[in-house]
Amino acid sequence: MKNGFNKLTVQHIQIEERTQLAEVEVQFIQGKILIETVLMLGPTDLNQLLAKLNAQGVSISLMEDFEYYPTEEGMIYTLNFTKKGWDNIEINEFTPLNRVKQIRA
Repeated sequence: MKNGFNKLTVQHIQIEERTQLAEVEVQFIQGKILIETVLMLGPTDLNQLLAKLNAQGVSISLMEDFEYYPTEEGMIYTLNFTKKGWDNIEINEFTPLNRVKQIRA
């Protein structure tokens, strides 16, 4: 899937150190329908998303904002946007550079 996402809000991010992939729980508007899904983003697209959030006034630090847990295969980092009060911050347009896997709930 290589599309743009409009009116995107992030609910949760989980990053696995071993795979360097991020599972990003999001909500966005497609047509007039609210879609809740999980996007699998690589480092480049995750950085682009974090830059969009930074432009909205949300500065995210891996060590300060994420909770992290050791596993046998490396660290897992999680960030709950609801706990931080950031779950209503809307990104008007997010267009990943790479093909994105989407897991619909």
